[in-house]
Amino acid sequence: MHTVYIIYSPSTDQYFIGQTKDLKISLWQHNAKTVAATAEGKPWELKFTRQFATRNEALSLEMKLKRRDRAAWEELISEAAQTV
Repeated sequence: MHTVYIIYSPSTDQYFIGQTKDLKISLWQHNAKTVAATAEGKPWELKFTRQFATRNEALSLEMKLKRRDRAAWEELISEAAQTV
């Protein structure tokens, strides 16, 4: 399974969108400052996930989300939280 995720940094008030095969490892890397793009945002909080059977499906959603704005991400996060 491949996972698309959105994480949020309260310290920098920024979101980061990514995709991974192992979400646990990716979150650890973001919070361990091993990812240059997110090194300054520690601690990162997981806000959204969606799983896919293939990496191509996950990459497709990741790219769509990266083309959208913050309001769209926050709406997606809010909608996902309501369905849980």
